[in-house]
Amino acid sequence: MFVKFYDRLDLSRARLDDVLTVPANRAKALDVAREHHLPRQSLTRATTRMGFWVYVFQLGADVQLGTVTLAGAEPGPEHVVTLPVRQLDHYTTPGMPLTEIAGLLAAVAEDYPPTALTALLADSLTKVLDLWADAHRTGRPTIDIRDLGRAITSELAPAIRAWRTGDAFPHPRLADTAWPEPVPTPR
Repeated sequence: MFVKFYDRLDLSRARLDDVLTVPANRAKALDVAREHHLPRQSLTRATTRMGFWVYVFQLGADVQLGTVTLAGAEPGPEHVVTLPVRQLDHYTTPGMPLTEIAGLLAAVAEDYPPTALTALLADSLTKVLDLWADAHRTGRPTIDIRDLGRAITSELAPAIRAWRTGDAFPHPRLADTAWPEPVPTPR
């Protein structure tokens, strides 16, 4: 019976050159396991130095030492790699604080004219992050999908309307004001 010691691995501090990795596609990873005659239960998600999710094949571990043995890139039971590891207790990689993300988005929006699509996307994402921060702060586990839709469409609707109709792009809006609500057009 195969026993997997770690559910998810943080391999951000390890070099994975000699490790058999599959980009984050579970179906392809299962095919690779079948081709290399590896137990499918050994399939484990891991993060890389670049913050990407990949699949690796965990063949053993020493929890006391904090190491994991992974299938090597070369086929065969003698090609294994033992690496130091940290187990991820949750599904997300450590992220940046919301204030830093908001600062980054504000800097992106400032670098472009107010009517540029990049600035509009940055403004929309800022509003989505505001909704998320508010839900997190008040302890709500969900965000109302209608609020999410309004946050996105309030920034992008005028640009999409102008693009569809071929009209001139709308004038820049004043800071802290919403775009006017779309007026239904008769068909």
